Amino acid sequence: MGRISAKLEVVVGLLTILTGLLYLFRVFGPSESEVVTWGILAVILGGVIVLLRTNKYKLTNGIKMIFVFLLVLLQIPAIILWFLFNGSGISDGTPQSNFVAHWIFALPHMMIVFLGILLIVSLFKRNTAIFN
Repeated sequence: MGRISAKLEVVVGLLTILTGLLYLFRVFGPSESEVVTWGILAVILGGVIVLLRTNKYKLTNGIKMIFVFLLVLLQIPAIILWFLFNGSGISDGTPQSNFVAHWIFALPHMMIVFLGILLIVSLFKRNTAIFN
């Protein structure tokens, strides 16, 4: 179980970093500063998850679960907004962009949520296995 959660930590962290970079570098066209801020936050949280995986930091699984839970919560607004704006432009108009939102762009976020929940369950099971 420990090897699975170790790999999941790295995968979730790296996937979050890559997803955050898409917003940070405005891959989806001009967008509000809040979207770029979301990207920065995602890159930082993803980096923290990967950093915590190294053996230098002896943190409890509970603390790791909190960080992963925050990471999962951070994905929810992005998922909702991609579905909400499906088929419409997402540019704020300055400058204009022809980019049209599509629900498919929510898939990386949904994958992070799915893998994050798996990681939380794995960490929780590892914690309870210690006490049995």
